[in-house]
Amino acid sequence: MDSSTQLLTIMILLLALVVGVIATQFVRRRRTAFDLRDIPAYTSMPMMVGAAIEANRPLHLSPGSAGLAGNSTLLALASAELFYQVSQRSAISNVSPILTVSDTTAIALGHDTLRRAYQSRNLVDRYRRGNVRWFPSGTRSLAFAAALTATMADDNVGANFMVGSFGPELALIADAAYRRNQSLIAASDQLEGQAVAFAVSDKPLIGEEIFVAGAYLGSESSQLGSVITQDVLRWLVIGAIIITAALSFANGG
Repeated sequence: MDSSTQLLTIMILLLALVVGVIATQFVRRRRTAFDLRDIPAYTSMPMMVGAAIEANRPLHLSPGSAGLAGNSTLLALASAELFYQVSQRSAISNVSPILTVSDTTAIALGHDTLRRAYQSRNLVDRYRRGNVRWFPSGTRSLAFAAALTATMADDNVGANFMVGSFGPELALIADAAYRRNQSLIAASDQLEGQAVAFAVSDKPLIGEEIFVAGAYLGSESSQLGSVITQDVLRWLVIGAIIITAALSFANGG
């Protein structure tokens, strides 16, 4: 990495830090002054959780093959935050959410996610360790998809949140949800899985939308500030690209 690239990287990081700090402080003082862009999936999630509670049916959460200590670490953590937010809402129900994983490193993360959700409601006695379930499989595993469809039927699931790493096998899971009249929110870091998620999900999540669950479903100012920072930096990058293209065109002309 040459010196100019290093300098540019440092400037971008400093800019992100400054914008993040300012945005967080702004949100703490005037939280209602900034409206987040609409993401239909996050708008519908509380209603899906409420419907499952009223029907006394559990939520089904799964990050697919995402796990820790690998390329999918950030994805697994982002999925865990989303699952924490919806589990916190459903903690008042008599039935505990079911979290299914295929990567062994995600087992402890799943337990911690559900435990924290119940602990935040002072209902940790309702937490059921057996509701974090591991099915041996792997990436794009039809065996894992079959295990999930069986879980959806046997436990009479109310809503499914399939957010993580899935391949084309997600279509089998979605078909099972459709046949049992179960709602589904889906997203994947794999191109094939995301294509399926976009086609079959009630309200799909796309791209970086997976990483902002805390801001949309939670109440932490720092999380909301991070989303504002992302949006500001995105527009700055777009502006820089347009200005660079315009200058290049002017110089060429």
